[in-house]
Amino acid sequence: MKPGDLVRIRKTAINEYSIDWFIYLAEKKTPLLLMEKINEQHWKVMRPDGSTCFLSERKITKRLW
Repeated sequence: MKPGDLVRIRKTAINEYSIDWFIYLAEKKTPLLLMEKINEQHWKVMRPDGSTCFLSERKITKRLW
């Protein structure tokens, strides 16, 4: 993965600690934009509303369907 790629949240990343927006984006397979790699396993990601968040690389996938 590299900055500028479109990704989505894996449905398997949902657990009992997941918050509402995370679950909604995963279930709707909403595309997110990778902005920058923070460290070996975390990315800064732009959500569809223009806000940013930080996600672990193991919770995202490049497969959009």
